[in-house]
This record gives sequence, structure tokens and C-alpha cells, in this order.
Amino acid sequence: MSDQVFNALAATTLGLVVAVLLLVPTAAVQYRRDGRLGAGDLATLVGAAVYGLALWTYTLLPFPAEGAYRCQRSRLSVWTSLQPVLDHGLLPLSQLMRQVAFQQLAFNVLLFVPLGFFVRLVLHRGVVAATVLGALVSLAIETTQRTGVWGLYDCPYRTFDVDDLITNTAGALIGGVLAWLVLREDRHQPERLPTRITLGRRWVGFVSDVVFLVVVGGAAGVLWRAAHRYAADAGPPDRTTTAAVQVGVPLLAEALLVLLAGRTVGEWAISVRAVARRLPAPVARVVKLVAGIGGFAVLAVPDLRWGGTLLAAFVVVTLVASVGTREHRGLSHWLAGMDLRISR
Repeated sequence: MSDQVFNALAATTLGLVVAVLLLVPTAAVQYRRDGRLGAGDLATLVGAAVYGLALWTYTLLPFPAEGAYRCQRSRLSVWTSLQPVLDHGLLPLSQLMRQVAFQQLAFNVLLFVPLGFFVRLVLHRGVVAATVLGALVSLAIETTQRTGVWGLYDCPYRTFDVDDLITNTAGALIGGVLAWLVLREDRHQPERLPTRITLGRRWVGFVSDVVFLVVVGGAAGVLWRAAHRYAADAGPPDRTTTAAVQVGVPLLAEALLVLLAGRTVGEWAISVRAVARRLPAPVARVVKLVAGIGGFAVLAVPDLRWGGTLLAAFVVVTLVASVGTREHRGLSHWLAGMDLRISR
């Protein structure tokens, strides 16, 4: 596998992981600002995450093995990279396009063009901000290369090049100008935000809860293993205790939020709240916890007998109930006698 293919695969894979990790905060921002999280918003999230990882993979990867690289000298003279292109001539264009020196310059420019688009799409800023941010990102990359990944290597394995700073910044400038010409955004909220809770909104909430359980549980498990092995110097912990930590920590956070505020992390992300209608609020919240996120977390415990089958059935019933109930309340709210309202 070539380095270019490896870098693309690494950026795509890690970018998708980062996009999943950013789903909850992205949903929280979009539902409060626009009242919706559309396909375009999700595409922007994935694209920005993959692009951000591509900047890293294409400028620093692959990391060389110890002793399998040569120390590189810095190029501090301006337009040193341009001279070979000028020496070969700019015409004809077909010959220019085949020049390795020109291809490198063009790649450095094109690599930062998307930055201008994402500065406007994500940060809602213009050409100046895109150019400045492009220069800062390029400087951070070049500095990382010059310091041998901040001391990880005893000398630079990639060349620090002033021309790269110039071409990268030019790419961000071009991207910012193109975004200013193409993207016409309304920075104001829509005149009328949605007044009904859609099925898509509810399912985003479901997915956000699952992401929260997996991410927080995974982090808690890693910290538990590290503390058990290094702080207590007791070797690896047993699987049962580790599973209890992985499930218990995020479940505790979800339980506190449900019992105190009546909603889960996912419902907070999509900006909806639950109102008790049939039972007293404390009782309704307990029922909601047991029939909802609490039941899901318990069934997700590793090595639980029939756990996988029960969990799959639980998910299917929950999704089906969300389709057929009023305001797509789902199983837990139907059993608890709770209504869902959009938070303002």
C-alpha cells in the first residue's frame, strides 16, 4: 500500500470516528440555533473531520521507524521550490502539469483550499479569518515537522519549508474567496423554528445517548485499567469489575440527569424536555429511566446471558414505538406517561 493511499484511509477512518465523537455537541448547537440537524449539517461534520485528519496524515504520516530516516535541513529561502518550475518553463501546460516540483506546489495550495470553505461553513467567518487561520495551521504543521514532532524524534524527518507556509496560506486565501463567492449564508435564526418533534430529531437523540454511553464508558474503562495497573501497581483488573465501571459511570451520569432534570443526554442534545402527565414527576422519571436508557445500558453489559438478543429486541421495540407514539415519545415516555416538548 502506498503512503498516499494509507494517508487517505487513515484520514477517512479517524475522521469518521471524530465525527461520531462530535455528534452530541454538534446536535446541541444546531437544534438550538436552527431547530434541526439536516443532511447538509451531517455532511459538513463528516467532511470537516475527515479533512482535519487529512491535514495531519498527509503532512506527518507515516511516522518512520527509529533509525530508518535521514535528518532533513530547513529551507528558509523564499520561493526556492518555485525555481525548478521556472527553470523548466511554464509552457506548454501539459509539460508543466507533469513536473514534480509543480505538482508539489499545486498540492500544497489545494490541500488548504477546503479550509476556506470550512471556516465559513463551520465557524461562519470570512476571507480574512480563513487566511489567518490557514497561516497559523500551516505554521503549526511546519513547526511540528522542524521539531521532530516536538522532540519525539531527535531530528526532523520532514523538511521545514518557508515556501510551504506561503503556498498553504495562499490555498486558504483562495478557499476563503471561493467560499465568499459561492456560499451565501443567513446568520440569523429562521423566523419560525420547528414546533413539532420529528422522528429524525428523536433518532438523533437516541444515537447521541448511545455515543455518550460508548465514549464515556470507554474512557472510564481506560482510566480504570491505567489506575489499577500503574497507580495501584496491581496488574490488569478483572473483566467483571472493568465492565461494571464501563457501564456504571455513563449510566450514573444519565441516571442523575433523568432523575433530576427528566431528560437524557441525547434529549438535552436535541433540545427537548419531558413533562410528567399521568404519574408524579419523580415516579415518572424512574419509570422512564428503567424503560429507557437504564434498560439499554444494563442489557449492553458484556457477557450477559442472552444480552445481545435482548438488547437487539429492546432497540427494535424502542425504535418502533418512537414511530407510532405521539410526538415520537417512544417506549419509555409512553410507559411513564410523559409528553415531550421542545425546549426554548
